[in-house]
Order: sequence, then structure tokens, then C-alpha cells
Amino acid sequence: MLRVGFNGYKMSTEKPEQAEDLGIFYGWWIVLASMSAMMIASAFYWQGISAFFLALQNEFSTNRAALSGAVALSQLEGGMLGPVGGYLVGRYGPRRMMTIGVIMMGIGFLLMSLVNSLVMFYIVFLAIISVGMSIGIRVPALVAPANWFIKKRGIAIGIALSGGGLGGIFVPILGWLIVSYGWRTAAVVAGLTILALGIPISTIMRKRPEDYGLLPDGERHRQVPESGLERSKAVAEAPYIGRDSPEANFSLKDALKMPVFWYLAVAFGMRQFAVGAISLHQVPFLVDTGRSLQTATTILAFVTVTSIIGRLGFGWLADRFPPRYVMALSMMMVGLGAFILSNVTEGLPMLLLFVVVYAVGWGGGATTMNATRGAYFGRRAFGTISGTMDFVQMFGLVLGPIYAGFVFDITGSYAIAFNSFAISAFSAGALMVFLRDPRAARLRTKPDQ
Repeated sequence: MLRVGFNGYKMSTEKPEQAEDLGIFYGWWIVLASMSAMMIASAFYWQGISAFFLALQNEFSTNRAALSGAVALSQLEGGMLGPVGGYLVGRYGPRRMMTIGVIMMGIGFLLMSLVNSLVMFYIVFLAIISVGMSIGIRVPALVAPANWFIKKRGIAIGIALSGGGLGGIFVPILGWLIVSYGWRTAAVVAGLTILALGIPISTIMRKRPEDYGLLPDGERHRQVPESGLERSKAVAEAPYIGRDSPEANFSLKDALKMPVFWYLAVAFGMRQFAVGAISLHQVPFLVDTGRSLQTATTILAFVTVTSIIGRLGFGWLADRFPPRYVMALSMMMVGLGAFILSNVTEGLPMLLLFVVVYAVGWGGGATTMNATRGAYFGRRAFGTISGTMDFVQMFGLVLGPIYAGFVFDITGSYAIAFNSFAISAFSAGALMVFLRDPRAARLRTKPDQ
């Protein structure tokens, strides 16, 4: 049964899964589901594809730049689909979209096991796997926690994104499957696992707390009255974060008119130029330095698990300090990590230093990017604003993997590429320091009351 309620949203007379009756704000179940979805995406897509890289290169007798092109184009596709995904999640809800995305991604990996050419791999990877992941996993898993939390948005997103770190635990298993049974068998296992885990996870997702008569952050677990003074009081109290700053409430049209939107997109794109390439080429690079595929994927697992420290820690920091400074710090750590990686050889000390510095900065940036967008632009159009910004910043994710592959094909080394990534990430961090919160500018333009 539905009734019209707070802010014009449709509100259910039943609370989701009756979680409130158990004293648990349902938003935390949303966070848990998002974390689990991110774990799946990391295990088989973001980090997992790196485990397949060398096997696919040998299978199709191609160079690294050509194979990297598939991943680069998937990022381009993801950027183009970002606004669409944001709209679809806003229109149909994260539960429905995540279910569709999980099914597409699972079937895509099953079909990937059957491809016999680079062209067919491109088609399956881009048309099915990447589309499913972009609109059905990444967007819903980020939008939903941002909608259910305001004051605790940073830590909520941090917990959700920690799934990206936990997913790395499964990459060595994927590497073992590839070595022991072949990449095709590994792809089948990946597809079945995605379907078996992803579909139940998607059923937990919900759109907004207001749809169920609740307030963001679980504010005293109160229902929002439909009318009268109590409703006005609830509405007035709800949209505040931090100490004294009102929550941002910008539309996509508003955001596109703001210079800060474009500065953020450029800075994020410069960061993505580094992390997109390092995520893909990390395993091939470690194999080139004399390590086995099993060892290389295990090191990757350490990187992703260590990133959880950054995802949670920087999420906590983003709730307490200006997000631009927290984001800048994470970018600087990514830059330092890329520089360290360029000097990694067969030895262990530099590799361990890379794992710690890069992983914490990479994980922290993943959280803080979304917390920054939420803090700067609010919940009103978070999905479409984030999706549109992803479209703008995709230049980094597209160019990075191809550039790294091209540099290796020409020089036989990743050194020049990794140093370029260091410069790009440092520059992005410097740009973040000078960004202004758009809420401050808006408040200055309003007459004193």
C-alpha cells in the first residue's frame, strides 16, 4: 500500500523488512548490500580482469595496448552510461537495476568463456559485462547509500566501497583457476558465482528512506508526519550536516553551471588516469619482474584488502574535515605510490611500501570522490550528477590503460607510464586544495534574513 508523503515521494505504510522493529536502521542493510555488490564487481571485473590479462593476450596473440583497449573502451562506455544509469536508478530504483546488472554481468562471463577472437572478446566484454556492471552494480551501489545517509554519508560510502577491497581476496583464487584449469573455466566459475551471489544481494536494495516514512541517518528512527507543525519541524531538522552548514540541494542543471563541477571532473579524471591503468597493468608488471601469476594476484589481493583502511579511514575523515583536503591527500598518496611502483624490482621492501602507500590512497580516494560529490551537490540529483561527472572524467580511465600498454609495447617497460601517473595524481591533488564548496557561494548570494 502506498500513500503520498514527505517531499512528494511515494511512501510505503510498511517499513522495509521491518528492520526498524529490530532497532536497526535499514540504511545499514543498504550499505551492506552495496558493499557485497562492490565485492563482486572488484573480484571479477575491476581487479579480476587483471588476472585474465596475460592469458587473454596469449590466447589472441595480441599486444598489451590492443587488449587494454577493451578495458579502456569499457570505461568510456561506463562514462557515457553514467547519466543514463543515474536516471534509471532514480526512475526504477536500485533494486531493479542491480538485479538486471547482475544477470547481464553473470551471463557475460559465461559467454566470455566461449569467445575465440579478440573481436568477440571486445563485443562480449563491452556489450554485456561492462554495461551490466556500469548501470546495474556501480551506480546503484553508490547512489543508494548516498540517499540513505547525510551526516554519516562519508563512513557509509566508505563501508560500501570497502567491498572493492574485500573483492581482492578472490583474485588469487581466480589466478589459481586460470593456472590450473584455464581461463575459460575460470570465466564460467566467475559467471555462476556472480549470479548465485548477486541476485539475492540485489533484493535488499531500496531507493530512499522517505519512501518508508523514515529520515536519513536513522534520525531517532522517527517517521515523518504527513502534515502539520510536526512535519514542518521534521523537514527543517533533516537536511543539516556538519556543524552549521545546510545540506546541498542542487539539480543537475545547477551543477553544470558551477565551475566547481568541472574542476572536480578534471581532478577526478587526472586521478583516474593513474588508478585505472595501475589496476589493469599491476599483475602483468609484477609477472614481468619475475613473479608468478599466483604471486602477482596474491600481491594484488594485499593491495585491495589494504585499501579498506583508506576506504574507511578517509570516509571517517570526510565526515569531519573539508572533503577537498581529504581528497587531495588521497590523490597525493596515489601519486607517491605510482612513483614507488616505477622503482619496484625483484626485491620486497619497495613492493611493500607501494602496497601500503598506494592502497590507502587509492581506497581513500574511491570513498572521498563520492562523499565530496554528495557534500557539494546533495541528494536531490546525486545519481545523475555523479553519472554526468563520470562521463566527463572518463578521459582518464580511457587513456590510462591504453597509454600504459602503449608505453610497454614501445619501450618494454612501464617506468615512463608510472612516472606520468605520479605527476598526474600530484597535479590533481594540488587542484583539489583550491576548490570552493558551492554551498558557501550560494549562501553569500542570499539576502540576510
